[in-house]
Parts: sequence; C-alpha cells; structure tokens
Amino acid sequence: MTRRRPALLIALATVALLAAACGGTAPGPTLTDPTAIITAAVNSTAAAKSVHLDATLDGTATVNLGGGGGAGAPIDVSGSTAAADIDLVKPAAHATFAVKAGVQVGGEAILVDGTTYLKTTLTGPLYVASPAGSLPIDLSQLPRAINTVGDLLTKQGVTLVKGEGVACGSQQCYTVSADLTADELGTSALGSAGGLPIDLTGASLKLTVMVETSLPNHLAGVTAVLSMPDGTKLTAVLTASKWDQPVTVTAPPPDQVKPAS
Repeated sequence: MTRRRPALLIALATVALLAAACGGTAPGPTLTDPTAIITAAVNSTAAAKSVHLDATLDGTATVNLGGGGGAGAPIDVSGSTAAADIDLVKPAAHATFAVKAGVQVGGEAILVDGTTYLKTTLTGPLYVASPAGSLPIDLSQLPRAINTVGDLLTKQGVTLVKGEGVACGSQQCYTVSADLTADELGTSALGSAGGLPIDLTGASLKLTVMVETSLPNHLAGVTAVLSMPDGTKLTAVLTASKWDQPVTVTAPPPDQVKPAS
C-alpha cells in the first residue's frame, strides 16, 4: 500500500492539472507593443456580450453646473461609487450609485427596452421613466466610454508606456499608461463618454490601463488621474469583470414607477 501511494498522488496531481488546463482561460501570445495591448482590449470589448463595472471617485472635480461656458466650481467627490451590470447586446443595464458632492445622493438606474428608470434619495422611492439618452448620464453609452479611453490612447502623438505585469483578480494583466495634455484630451473628451459636465480647460490626465494577458485580452481596469491648473486632482478607478457572464435586466413593476404627468 505504501509503494502505491506516490503513484496515486502523481495520478491525482496529473488529473488536477489537466482539469485546470481544460477549465482555464487560454493563454494568449505575449504582447510587447503597448498599442497592440490597447487595441486588443478595444477589440475584445467590441465583441463582448456583457460586463460588470465598478467605479470609485476620489478628489475634486471642477464641474460646470450652468453649462454656459463659465468658470467651473470645484466639488469634492471623494467616496463616490457606482456599479453596473451591462448587457452589451440588447443593450440593457442595471446600475447603483452613491455620489458624494457636498451632499450624498444614492440611487439606482435601469436601462431596458429603450427606457431609463431612475430613482434617487432626493426624488423618493419611485422610479421616474425617461427615454434612453435623455438623462445627463446615459447608461447606454457606458460601452462607448470604454472605447473613448482606447480612442484617446491611440491618437497620433500620444506616447504609450508598457509597465510591469500585475495581478488583477484571478488573472495576470498588462499595464499601459499615458500622460495626456489638455490639447490631447479636448474639451469634450469626458462629455462624449457620458455627458459629464466636467471642465477640462488646462487639465492633464494620466491614464493607466490594465488588460488581461489571457485571450481574448479583456479590459480589467482603468485608473485616471485628472490634474487641474489650480492643483486639484480627481482620481477615477474603473474595474471591469464578469465579461460575457449572463446578465438579466428587467423593468421595475408598474407600481414602483411614478405615473406620467
């Protein structure tokens, strides 16, 4: 019995390794060009069916609340969070958020069948229904926001730097970073990503992108540090996970929706 034990252990170990290999994610060819890494992440996003996103904000945002081109007001948004499950095919999304900007506002948003249902701690317990795209932050444009990062990083003249590999959840990730000037950002860079009224005049942005090394090179996260001329900074961290896992988004029951006036 003692002699058979090593053989048995080797057999069990072999089975475990084979099971791990069959059940794991296929390793991809090693990418050394930072532009190729970003392009792979953009392509995998375009082909994806679903994703889960988590976001946090820390620091001060210069927000133009009037929208008339005047000077923006600095607002501390530290501790703001958001999370969303997104069906990229339908499209549909279910998001929760807690925004800290002087006052704390929490809420929930559902995008399904061309309608956005929104409720917040300021508006009460009932959802307010609006056509998709009519709100300042459009959930249907979240995938476009990811592609906007890729567009910014692959613009002519932008220098990309490939950093050290890092662990990202259960995966290993490439890191690619870039420093963008106000001219490279453009005054509508964040607006095109979702209608955020953030004044980018004179700003600079450091972007660090994490991309999974295994195929199909999914985006794992983005850290953006926005520095303003007055010395204030805004740090946004976006984490992407659960790519292509099933997402079910349904409209709230009619009794939870405010009647149309």
